[in-house]
Amino acid sequence: MLKAIAASLTFLLLTAEIPAQTFISGADLSYVNTILEKGGVYRDASGNVTDPYRLFADKGASMVRIRLWHTPQNITDKCGNPIEANDLDDVVLAFQRAKSNGMKRMLAIHYGDYFNDPDKQKMPAAWMGLSHSVLIDSVHRYTSAVLARLLAENVVPDVVAIGNETTWEFIDETASTQGWTWPEDADKFNAGFDAVDEFNAANGQQVKKAVHFTQSTALWLAGLFKSQQITNFDILGFSFYPMWADISTMQALGNLIQQLKTVSGKEIMVFETGAPWTLQNSDTYSNFMNNYGDFSYPVNAQGQKDFLYDLAETVYENGGTGIIYWEPAWITSSMCDAWGRGSSYENVGFFDFNNNNTPLPAFDFFGYCRYLSVESHPSGSGSVRIYPNPAKSHCSILGLLQPTQIIITDSKGNILRREVVQDSLIDLSGLPDGVYYLTLRQDGKSITRQLVKQSN
Repeated sequence: MLKAIAASLTFLLLTAEIPAQTFISGADLSYVNTILEKGGVYRDASGNVTDPYRLFADKGASMVRIRLWHTPQNITDKCGNPIEANDLDDVVLAFQRAKSNGMKRMLAIHYGDYFNDPDKQKMPAAWMGLSHSVLIDSVHRYTSAVLARLLAENVVPDVVAIGNETTWEFIDETASTQGWTWPEDADKFNAGFDAVDEFNAANGQQVKKAVHFTQSTALWLAGLFKSQQITNFDILGFSFYPMWADISTMQALGNLIQQLKTVSGKEIMVFETGAPWTLQNSDTYSNFMNNYGDFSYPVNAQGQKDFLYDLAETVYENGGTGIIYWEPAWITSSMCDAWGRGSSYENVGFFDFNNNNTPLPAFDFFGYCRYLSVESHPSGSGSVRIYPNPAKSHCSILGLLQPTQIIITDSKGNILRREVVQDSLIDLSGLPDGVYYLTLRQDGKSITRQLVKQSN
């Protein structure tokens, strides 16, 4: 029930205070540089060609995740050419573009020449045949050299993941996973962690260290890693794709996050997720994700958005600290990977290939994550809330102690409106859809809330 606002009128001069983001919402944009080089075109809502990094930043993405392969040129793509994407030079360029648009940076080191995932954790060709001691030294030196290069380029990552979806083993000579070997695999992880620690100490940095599992193995591995003394990390990340999940409700996902926090004592994030918005293709490269598994979201643009909103609420409300969407910008181009030309993921991305690669509603996910963060981590009295949020034409402020002057600013801090709230309703009809900040003063403290206006 909305509170009635008291009769006395107080005029307060305020300055907008936008609180620090406390919940990360990001995108893995690892293929974007190559897609741009191979003719891929991204457009904004008006149909104008746009820089994808700028678009993601403007939509509210706070972090970019980029994978690193050791020597991808050792792999031949489907078109008969050496793979060029995701070597260290490509990572530097991606991080420069992300940083110039104000986004944080996560580095996912695969410790292989190409994709490593639950089925394969093959080491780079350069390390084949090394003794265990020399291999450990190579892991350490390589990790140190990567960080040194990023420091020299002024694009130090905020997070470094040691490995990618290391479900069954880590840095092995075989093409397919063979199971854990202890203590050898623990030595490999700890060599990577130690390299990050030494880099931080030598350069005054605070790069966080992460491990990366899958949803179905995360709880088992959290306990296993602790028993094997693999504990020198800050973030436990896991992949959660509804199509392959062994759970069928968001409640079960929330329970998992809480259990992971308890068992590991670490920060918990979703490092990868993805959900389809169509079953169509924009090229001849077959799509590999076409349903939600046991989750009951429709395969359309609204279903994709609803899934992401529910996921954001679930992760945040259960103590998780962020979500990264995997490759939402993998659109069709002339790019070739090891299996095809174009994209096998355009039906899971955030661009409508039926409408010239303009943004889909899923982009609102980033603004919604910011809204959740601000609402759940208030500056000042925790009782002040905006309802509904997202709002269409009007919203109300709950918890005001008296009529109060408010300031509405845009995401760049420009003041759009300054008015005294004398009743429960704020008219938003003159504002275009987007993310705004509403600032007021109560109990001697400035309070800022994020407001999402969304007409549809």
